[in-house]
Parts: sequence; structure tokens; C-alpha cells
Amino acid sequence: MFLRLFATLLFAALSTAARAGEIGPGIRAPEAAGVVINGPPNAKVSTLRGRVLVVEFWASWCGPCIESMPRLDALRREVQAQGLGDRFEILAVGLDKRLEDARRFLQARPVSYPVVVDTVGIASRNYGVWRLPATFLVDANGHINQIYHGYGPTFGDDLRMRVFALLRAPEANAQASESTGNP
Repeated sequence: MFLRLFATLLFAALSTAARAGEIGPGIRAPEAAGVVINGPPNAKVSTLRGRVLVVEFWASWCGPCIESMPRLDALRREVQAQGLGDRFEILAVGLDKRLEDARRFLQARPVSYPVVVDTVGIASRNYGVWRLPATFLVDANGHINQIYHGYGPTFGDDLRMRVFALLRAPEANAQASESTGNP
């Protein structure tokens, strides 16, 4: 009996670890959705396929998110100013348990891109989020190109370079990698 219970628990742990390890560069980006608090009513990863996409996980209590989100908003404006806005989008996925907290955060720090709140944490589990902000650069074919865990001084410039590389050279989608907030 004890051996059977141990085997079952071991199998469950290994299965969970395998699923969590499936997210990475070159993997198709999972769905990320939630209650839309900014942007079009159907904002989610699947409705934005076909564009270069930045999916950023954040929370109202995340200090580095206060720095990251305006940086992303500036990148979005720059892409639009260069006439590439129809091929690019940012989707912020809030992890607050209470919608009011996320709304209050956005009222104090508004952004122009779509924001959803995943109060039950399905998207963060699908993406294996373990640190905030967690930023996933997704190519136009829907595959993860780059993962940033956290926010560091080189984040904005590195992300900008990679976004424009994907927008200007579709073959650059094959150059996938993973890094911390300081690539």
C-alpha cells in the first residue's frame, strides 16, 4: 500500500515537473486570457496570433512591474510610429486575486495596450511563471522567441532590439533563447 502511494505521488510530481518544463523558446505560446480591464473585449493570446506579441505577467504589488509597464508602453508607441503597429501587440496578464487592485494600479499607471486579469492563475501556470514581471516575446507564428524572468537595466533595450528584428526579418523567428531580466 505504501509503495503504491509513493509511486503515485512520484508519478504526479514528475508529470507536473514535465508540464512546467514544457514552456520555453520554440514552444507554441499557450493561451493567456482573463477579465479584460483595458483594451478590446476579446483580448487574449489566441486573438492576437499573427502578430509579434509581448505577453507580460504582472501584479499590482510587483515593484519592478512599475518600471516595466511604462517601458512596454513606450515600445508600443515606437512600433506604431514606425508604421508597424498592425503587426505588433502587447498583452499584459495581471495576477492579482482582486480585480479592484489591478484596476487601481492601472488608474495610477495607465497603459495603451490590452490588459487582462487572470484571478484564478491558469495562464501563469500554463506559462510556468515563477517571478514577476515575466515577459514572453512571441513571434508572428505563435512561438515563444525569448523569455525574460524579472526586470533589469538591459531589459528594455534588449526587448526592443528583438521585437524590431522579428518585425523586420521573419526568418529571425528561429533565433530563440531564454534569459533573466539582464540578457
